[in-house]
Amino acid sequence: MTDFEDQLRRTLARRDPSPDFAARVMAHVSARRSSRARFSGWLDWRAWTAAAVAASLLIAATGLDLGRRERIEREEGEQARAQLIQAMSITSAELNKIHKKVQGALR
Repeated sequence: MTDFEDQLRRTLARRDPSPDFAARVMAHVSARRSSRARFSGWLDWRAWTAAAVAASLLIAATGLDLGRRERIEREEGEQARAQLIQAMSITSAELNKIHKKVQGALR
């Protein structure tokens, strides 16, 4: 066998835990429980649910506001288009009058 295999076998060999192992594990579990109790407000599912509902309402309200703005912009665009068409019609009529006058003067 190679030296690596011997090292691996020694490292993975079964060993009994130290005498204070159980006490260290229990102390660690106790410390985890107390730290979890301090942050239980953040881990409470009701708090997360309330935050999710609030976020959903905010997104919905923003979406409704954007829809309203788009509708207003569309209406303003349609009004501007109607005004442009009217202005083009008036301009065309006036140019036709001028064209007829010029044609009459040239004849």
